[in-house]
Amino acid sequence: MTKEIESSTLLIVNCPACSAGNELDQHHRIDCGKCEKPITGHTYAVKGVSAMFAFAVGVAGYGLVDRNLLNTERYPMELEYAMVNACANGDLSALPRQMYESKQEVCLCAIEKVEEALPYSELEERESEFRGVLQSSVSECL
Repeated sequence: MTKEIESSTLLIVNCPACSAGNELDQHHRIDCGKCEKPITGHTYAVKGVSAMFAFAVGVAGYGLVDRNLLNTERYPMELEYAMVNACANGDLSALPRQMYESKQEVCLCAIEKVEEALPYSELEERESEFRGVLQSSVSECL
């Protein structure tokens, strides 16, 4: 057990003077194994992308995808959900699970086709076409 604790305090650090790799025990004076110059007094960092940078990129990417900023043709998630929900649950009749799931798949397919035919950026000016496009999309998806 003592051996494991001792090995956990060892680091491999490159010497700033000659770039040689050195195993360092954090509890002793640290000199380069090659040029014997002290390695203390320097700041060391892991090469690569910092965790904060990776986190920031992830948050920004999620924000772009979540708000559909990368795909301007797609409808906002809230509207898509409302349309699929209205399509699948519009008649309020109880259906067996398998029939409901089949109906839901048809609704998802139809909404996808509506989005292709009527991009969100054009929806306001082409609102009168929406019902007809939805009905023909449902027919295609059956």
